[in-house]
Amino acid sequence: MNTYIGEKYAAIMTKEDVGNLFNALVKKFGNHSEAARRCGLTGKATYDWKEVGFVKLRTKRKVLEACLTDDFLGTIEYLLNRNNERTVDVLRTILSTIYADAVETESKEELENLFDKFLALKLRYRGLVRDTIEDEVSDMENLLRERSQRLGGSLREKSIDDFSARELLSDLGIVGHLYIGNPMEAESFAKNNLSLPGDAVKPILQAFRELCQTRDMKAFTVETANPHLEKYKYIVTDESATYWKNIENSLGERKRGEILENFTRT
Repeated sequence: MNTYIGEKYAAIMTKEDVGNLFNALVKKFGNHSEAARRCGLTGKATYDWKEVGFVKLRTKRKVLEACLTDDFLGTIEYLLNRNNERTVDVLRTILSTIYADAVETESKEELENLFDKFLALKLRYRGLVRDTIEDEVSDMENLLRERSQRLGGSLREKSIDDFSARELLSDLGIVGHLYIGNPMEAESFAKNNLSLPGDAVKPILQAFRELCQTRDMKAFTVETANPHLEKYKYIVTDESATYWKNIENSLGERKRGEILENFTRT
């Protein structure tokens, strides 16, 4: 197994990766010479990885296999984290490039094509976006929507999958506050400003309507039984079950679960 992983993944390791893994061996065994011996390398070849211009593939394999032998799970986790960092960097770069091209173009058609590509990538890698660069991507998306409107472009309506749980949580709060003062304004804002899909807006507004008919709510709140959320002020009503049922019907049980999970991260 170690040999297979070494042959498969050593090539993607950078000089920095080799140095980090080797230094982990030095820390484990207490001295440089023993770490080099474990790798099957001479001490001279491993003293200063930063000064080395190029690390041979054979050397990468030896260091990687030695680390796998010593700490298999820890080494695999290191490779996974590094790969994730590189993927995030690549994703940020391609989204930023698309954004820059879209901002500079004066062609409505080109802007629409670039924006479609932007949204497709965001959707394909939504988990990675959500966990790492969600704020950056959301800012770029909102600015591109504004630019498209100024150029008279027609953007496709968002689907519910285009929204992260955190975005939905924020949007529902905004719509709820608006609904208390002006239901028609809330509906218009949800569709036109937040770009919530029409098939989701209707049951969401119906849920707010049922809640407001029962109690004069001065603030939009959501009931939850999670004891770790004491910093929020929640109004507990019998109608909250109806609210969540409507939300679940329109957004899906998975998305409802993501929303509740996001409360625990806040």
